[in-house]
Amino acid sequence: MINIAQQIKQLQPFNIFVVTCFIALKLQGQFSIHGTYDTYLASSLSQKDNLAFMVSHAALNQLDLNLFELEFRQEFKHLNLHFAPAMGSYMRRNYAQETFWRRNVYEAYAELIFQDAKLAFGSFSSPYTQETPRGVDKLLYSRSLSAEYVPYYVAGLRYSQQFSEKFSAQLFLTNGWQRLHFTQVRPSIGALLQWKFDTWSLNWSHFYGDIAPRGKLTATAALNRWRYFQEFNAGFKQGNYEWQACAYIGLQRSVADTNAIKPDNNIWGQANLQLRKSFSNDWSLNARMEVFWDPQQVVSAWGPKLFTSISLGYIKQFGPVLQLGQEMRYFVGNEQQIPLLYTFLRLKF
Repeated sequence: MINIAQQIKQLQPFNIFVVTCFIALKLQGQFSIHGTYDTYLASSLSQKDNLAFMVSHAALNQLDLNLFELEFRQEFKHLNLHFAPAMGSYMRRNYAQETFWRRNVYEAYAELIFQDAKLAFGSFSSPYTQETPRGVDKLLYSRSLSAEYVPYYVAGLRYSQQFSEKFSAQLFLTNGWQRLHFTQVRPSIGALLQWKFDTWSLNWSHFYGDIAPRGKLTATAALNRWRYFQEFNAGFKQGNYEWQACAYIGLQRSVADTNAIKPDNNIWGQANLQLRKSFSNDWSLNARMEVFWDPQQVVSAWGPKLFTSISLGYIKQFGPVLQLGQEMRYFVGNEQQIPLLYTFLRLKF
């Protein structure tokens, strides 16, 4: 008779993960529901009906629901289960290439909890830049260009380790730059190193891996699948003042044809600075300046010249849930100028 240890040893790693989660479900836990709601009107004199180079807050001269998301979370002593369905223009524009039944899933994962570490399997928000698709988590209302041109989400394994009160790290094994579908190729590697102090913080994130599309690759496409990426962001808060800065650089391997002797390494990058001044009556003023450079148009399509934007706005907080505000944003690049005025309402509960 085969004992239990031998049976477990014969299981595949993923099956072991599922069995462990099933056992942990028998333990008493805590259930919670949270959510965000983000709607806006972007007024512009432009004849366009949307900003083709943006995913979030891209509709012009029409009331739009950017994101409505609910987070269902079940917490046990050694296991967390997280499921977040969502809807809105952000989901439609960003998840259009995914399998239809995944297009309205913002996040979904199971996470095992150890003494100072966690191991999760599923789909997660991106670890790149300090901004998330949830508008309530940012200094300004709209997302910067830096956040628009990194993965919004990743899928695979995430290992988290708390080394000390001030330093933690996350390691990712994912199936590409931004892809939920498993393609059965070598996994991409991601990492996030975080330092947190009393008044400032520093994050350093990495990506190295495969960006090949789904399906059988042509010979040329197989040579243009590797990408390397480094990103830094820092934050500082002192009294009523807060600032954040973000910069990154990416390198994309590029081969024009299979006869090329040496591949080109195309480079792109960006930098931005964000500021916020808070007042005692729940008002805040905020500003941002950014520049994006992508001469070979590796991730963008607005041309080889610098693309910039300047933002200035205010936010009024009504209790812990409701935010109202406006933001003026001015895009300059590709021989065009696009001024916008965002009027927005956000909820976080």
